[in-house]
Amino acid sequence: MVTPVPLKIDRSVVEEILNDLTFKNVEYIRFEQTDTHGTSRSKTVPVRHFKHFALSGLNFLLGQLGFDVQSGVAMGTGYLEDRGFPDSRIFPDLHTVKTVPWATIELEELGEVKAERTARVICEPYFQDGTPAMASPRAVARALLGELEALGYGFFSGFEYENYFVDAETRQPPFPGIQIFSTLRNNFDPDLIGRILREMSQIGVDIITSNSEYGPGQMEINFGPAKGIDAADIAFTFKNGVKEIAQQHGYMASFMTKPYADQSANGCHYHHSLTNLKTGTNAFSNPDDPTALNDICRWWIGGQIKHATAFCAFAAPTINCYKRYKQWSFAPTNATWGFENRTVGFRIKGLRGEGAHVENRIPGGASNPYLVMAATIAAGLDGLRNKIEPPAATTGIAYGLTDVQDLPVSLPVALDALEADTALRESLGEELVKLYVAVKRHEIKKAADNGADVNAPNFNDIVTPFEVSEYFEFL
Repeated sequence: MVTPVPLKIDRSVVEEILNDLTFKNVEYIRFEQTDTHGTSRSKTVPVRHFKHFALSGLNFLLGQLGFDVQSGVAMGTGYLEDRGFPDSRIFPDLHTVKTVPWATIELEELGEVKAERTARVICEPYFQDGTPAMASPRAVARALLGELEALGYGFFSGFEYENYFVDAETRQPPFPGIQIFSTLRNNFDPDLIGRILREMSQIGVDIITSNSEYGPGQMEINFGPAKGIDAADIAFTFKNGVKEIAQQHGYMASFMTKPYADQSANGCHYHHSLTNLKTGTNAFSNPDDPTALNDICRWWIGGQIKHATAFCAFAAPTINCYKRYKQWSFAPTNATWGFENRTVGFRIKGLRGEGAHVENRIPGGASNPYLVMAATIAAGLDGLRNKIEPPAATTGIAYGLTDVQDLPVSLPVALDALEADTALRESLGEELVKLYVAVKRHEIKKAADNGADVNAPNFNDIVTPFEVSEYFEFL
């Protein structure tokens, strides 16, 4: 059972933040939280009310965690009709206060230009009695990071997203064809791309590379890794920020995993490693034999592969995501691992030095970074505690292998695996799993009611209009 880790709200820190916001002429602050899908749900508060809501909590519908992508209500989550559709109180993680550069509005008053600034703080929900709501993806991820630390390990990770840009009105891409890395495409709109690169760094997202990807209007903009929950906070900020900036330039940005049947999917490779907290060194590094895994890395991979089918419920969270797992697509199709191998599910990189890490290639662009982090840690903890041995490394092409564990072909299969995976359920907590499965079962039925039947023989070869209308804008 996952143990809650309540946020610490220090009155003196709240007052320091308020003074800093006032000094910077910040007018508003968003109390922002993730929903199940990784979408930002927020309320904007005048800064003069920040102290009160930071200390006392801000009323916020508890059931937002039980919404589908379009805010439809899923039943049976334990958070909605079961409780009479109550409010929660959300409290801020004070170290996440940042000014949002793309939310600054310039106003002219009496001939002078005034910048009206907005900040944000990332929050987590609590029940009215003060109990943490442990269906919150961020709260669960933080709790599991604490369990990992109790074993003596820190967590260092980074998310690698691809996304499409289209004209917001016509839904047409800004450039045609496949021109990956083409300099002529990398800055297809210098104002848009320039703002993303510049303003992300201003909010703490360390952009490291930007390039066109493998589809028309598709980009990959990468940012640096970080410790602990900061990595997921950064990914959350990046995805939702790209969408806001794109909207301001007349575009729509989508991280939907497979928006086009005949074009490249959007992936989210998840790079991560463990740090030995006693020595401060990389726990995966094996300088004496960089062609072999040390015990810690081997057991970690063992846990990842054991739970890979259930993990897909979080890594591929929509009915659309399973269309990405195609042979020869550079997306994985099975739970395999190997050294510097782009066809496997878990790619091992740089074992000789401090850069040693695992690249989990299974998650799609539509995944929620907090849930990917939480499920990864949950699987790894099982591997470490029970010294789970992985199968042999794949040394050639992983596609088409018959003696390995295939990834699930649909969301219902992944959900069945999650419900049957006792260890993963216990680690993530029944509160989260119950809500998550209820939301996903609701989404599957909604899709079927709108003509998107996951059991149709050719479903993974097409993208239905329902999928695009349901997922493209908000994921």
